[in-house]
Amino acid sequence: MVTPIFTGNYRHGRQVNLARSSASSHRSSQSILKDASAARAQREELRKRERAAIAIQSFYRGRRDVAQARDCLREEFIRLAGQQTIARSPGDIAGMFVFFFGKGNPGRTSQDASLIPVLERMISAGDGLSEVDSSRARKLARVLLGCLRNMETNQEIQASCLRLLRIIQSKVPLEEVIASYSSLISGLRDDSVLAKVVENIIVATKSTPDRGRARLAYIKYFLSTPYLFVNITEIGVQMQIQEVFNFSDDVIPNIAKAASQVSTITTLYESGADQDLRLEWLLANTLYMWRHQRMPMGPVITIPFMLALSNILRGLSVGASKRLSKALSNSSGDVDPFVLGNLKVLKDRQNIEMSILPVASMSSSNGTTAPSPEALLTICLYFVSLLRIWPLKKSEIRYFLYLTPEYTLPLFFRTLKSSHLFDTIMFKSFGPMAVSSGGTSLWAPGANDEYHDIAVQEWEILSLFLDICWHWMIMTDDDEFFDETQYGLSLSDVRELGAFLKILVFLIVCNEDTTVIIHRGRQIKIGAGGDNNVALSKSSALTLTKIKTNAIGIMRQLVYRDSRRSFLNKKYWLMEERIDIPAFTAQAIIDEDRMDRYFEQNMLDISDDTSESEFEEPDTRFSSSSARRDLRAKMMVTPRIEILQKIPFILPFEARVEIFDRSLDHDRAKHGLDRDYELRWRRHNAEIRRGHMLEDAFNQLNGLRSELKSLIGITFVNDFGVEAGIDGGGITKEFLVGVCKEGFDPATGLFLENSQNLLYPNPAATSPEQLQYFEFLGRVIGKALYQGILVEVSFAQFFLSKWQVQNNTVFGTGFRNTFDDLWSLDPELYRGLIKLKNYRGDVESDFGLNFTITNSHNITVELIRDGAHVAVTAANRLQYIHEVANYKLNKELYRQTQAFLFGMNDLLSPTWLVMFSPNEMQTLVGGAALPIDIDDWKKNTVYGGFYEKDATITYFWEVIEELNDEDVRSVLKFVTSVSRAPLQGFSSLKPSFTIRESGLAQERLPTASTCVNMLKLPRYETKEKLKNKLLFAVTAGAGFDLS
Repeated sequence: MVTPIFTGNYRHGRQVNLARSSASSHRSSQSILKDASAARAQREELRKRERAAIAIQSFYRGRRDVAQARDCLREEFIRLAGQQTIARSPGDIAGMFVFFFGKGNPGRTSQDASLIPVLERMISAGDGLSEVDSSRARKLARVLLGCLRNMETNQEIQASCLRLLRIIQSKVPLEEVIASYSSLISGLRDDSVLAKVVENIIVATKSTPDRGRARLAYIKYFLSTPYLFVNITEIGVQMQIQEVFNFSDDVIPNIAKAASQVSTITTLYESGADQDLRLEWLLANTLYMWRHQRMPMGPVITIPFMLALSNILRGLSVGASKRLSKALSNSSGDVDPFVLGNLKVLKDRQNIEMSILPVASMSSSNGTTAPSPEALLTICLYFVSLLRIWPLKKSEIRYFLYLTPEYTLPLFFRTLKSSHLFDTIMFKSFGPMAVSSGGTSLWAPGANDEYHDIAVQEWEILSLFLDICWHWMIMTDDDEFFDETQYGLSLSDVRELGAFLKILVFLIVCNEDTTVIIHRGRQIKIGAGGDNNVALSKSSALTLTKIKTNAIGIMRQLVYRDSRRSFLNKKYWLMEERIDIPAFTAQAIIDEDRMDRYFEQNMLDISDDTSESEFEEPDTRFSSSSARRDLRAKMMVTPRIEILQKIPFILPFEARVEIFDRSLDHDRAKHGLDRDYELRWRRHNAEIRRGHMLEDAFNQLNGLRSELKSLIGITFVNDFGVEAGIDGGGITKEFLVGVCKEGFDPATGLFLENSQNLLYPNPAATSPEQLQYFEFLGRVIGKALYQGILVEVSFAQFFLSKWQVQNNTVFGTGFRNTFDDLWSLDPELYRGLIKLKNYRGDVESDFGLNFTITNSHNITVELIRDGAHVAVTAANRLQYIHEVANYKLNKELYRQTQAFLFGMNDLLSPTWLVMFSPNEMQTLVGGAALPIDIDDWKKNTVYGGFYEKDATITYFWEVIEELNDEDVRSVLKFVTSVSRAPLQGFSSLKPSFTIRESGLAQERLPTASTCVNMLKLPRYETKEKLKNKLLFAVTAGAGFDLS
């Protein structure tokens, strides 16, 4: 044999099959292992089957043995029942019965149930169940309760079950007893059985020595029983239920007590679903008991009662509240009619007024007793809870609250002022950020913060107060608002409220991650669904966005009311202590420019549909807070832009004028209108006949639309032909002044004057051609503002207010002229409606009005559906008054106003106009209605042919200083065509005010070239002659001189 030698090669040598035998005859190792594994699995499967067979046999034998044992015990039970004396104790007998009851054949349950009377006799024969332990008593109780449900047709068995339950219920905890009876009541229909169940509950409750525990169990389990008063219809039984505990002294205070303990009511029931169901029925049953109390004056709403109801309502989850709200709105859904019927009584006007009475009685005229903060808080939270489940009835509930403003508004405002929220906003917030101690945001306290629930309540109270206050602001006319003896907030309260709201809104704007802005007159959603759209707590749908919207709406109402009749300090709204005005002004222009460029380069969600609900819908594109911040930073939608668009009045007027002028400069630069070569080739020329300025201007320039921003070259044509002259800007000014004078003349038929000689669109001017003229006049005013040219046109305030809200609804639900604006349209109609509002006689018979109105075309229009058949009564006269005002101010002038603003917006972005109030807008158009600063005028005057110290110039300024204000304005208008000083002083007048020598002739009158703001003044020798000649020329209208 040759011994193999190691060669260093680790590979196996090649196997050569010299005998050519089949390879299949040699099994590989893998095949052997596979076969061994299969054999092992087969053996394991066999063992499993053997073990399973043993387990089945054991189970079967066990069940068989147990069944045999039950049968034996059943036979023993029957045997014992036949004996005179029973050797076994009642506890053993009860145990035997529970052991064999219902077990065995399907028919065993009914057979064994027939033994219950036997069981009752056997137990009663002994010493009762004194020796039965709690566990065995529970088991027997379950058996008996099951029999009660299943044996409704056998009254004997049911009666026996109830008697046995009364015997053993003392061995079971009271909470389990009442909970078991509660579930039983929901399924029973037999009045006699239900009456005995109630008797058992009363016995169990009264036999418990711990009365507090008994009350809690009665409230938690029994009064929350579904269908309690639906199934129990007998009045006597219902009265028994109500007499277990005194409703006013025991039940209501115990439900209300949970409100003082954070989140107690939410942990009253174990699971969320059980909690919502139980709370709904606790609410319905409590209301039913309240409505059916034995009281001589009927049910009364008290402070504890409101606290109890709001506690229950606030315990509902958001989902349950929405479900309840939906059912209350359309009387459908998965909420029982009994629950809905009892809830609906709360929104009745009588009950809403009754809710205010507890405080009203304390706030009587003698004022001896002041309502406690707790009472105020309770009433506020009660109405917050009502509105939470009745969002669609918000207007109705607010209206009822508005009808008692002598109590409602002061009540809510007093509660608000005593809150931590008010104190923090007013006195502890500094700068744009408001953060409480410990780094917790004021807006969203930590979930584990002890102040969390109170904070949410305070925000909800604030929201409800703002709702009612907004309703009050809209419904109250100016006379009522300013009359301190009238109901509602006093002027001092209003001033304090405004100071609070401006800080609140400023802080929210400066801290929010998402906003809605206007760009070129259109609503734009940016990061909708941001942090301020997140609910303040899991139990509330309230958001900071909603609070901000309502607060801004009230602030703007105060601004407009103050513009009609001043009651606020001129610097009241300013927040210069929190805003660096120069830095703000400079940065705002940069922000707007960046935003402008971003919108030009990117597609955004821009919608013409600007309903409030749209803005509250979350946008899934920006699902995270960081993504929204990145988007906002990228687009430079800064708080500065939002402040300018929503609360611009917190900035000084001069700062906003500067922003407006710099925005115009930026727009001119963007369109190349600041470059000479651009101006030369883009100048639009027009020949205008002196006697047909409006017609010629309309025909030649109206089609330019936004191109009117470019320079226009005007050539005037008079009766002798084309007038000589080069338009360096002065002739354009004269042209615009002339077009305005003709276009806004009431004789033209496009505009009318009110009793104060203020202009507004003619409601009868509705033809297509007239609407085109409205567009053109809007462009003319836009052109004047764009070029910085003042025109002597004064508009009615209600019409001016429409300029700044075109396509803009971020201020609440959008601004519309309201009843008080009617005085600037038709003072006589306004006074007539005020008389109707305050009339104490029979409105229907004495006035004989219906819901119709005759329009400017002498056509009768219905103000509401079928208004011709709806008489105006004392009950609906407020609706009639506001429908009339809405028609006259908004509907009848809609097309004319839209056309005018459409033309104006071709040259001016609404984002610029929104910065100004109506009075400020009039100042932009026609100059400041302030005393003329003669020193500023003199300082910025240019002289031609004169020196400043010439005698004639000295005489002129001495005469100007001696004239009264009206004559001074006449002189200024004689030269510049406008009687008011420029917005930013005479230094901004373009061209500059100029006095030019016009010779030595002493009899010659002064003349003026208004197109270049030039006064041509002869060298008068005396001051008297200069004064006489100047005043004569001004009053005689010497006018334009081409020399």
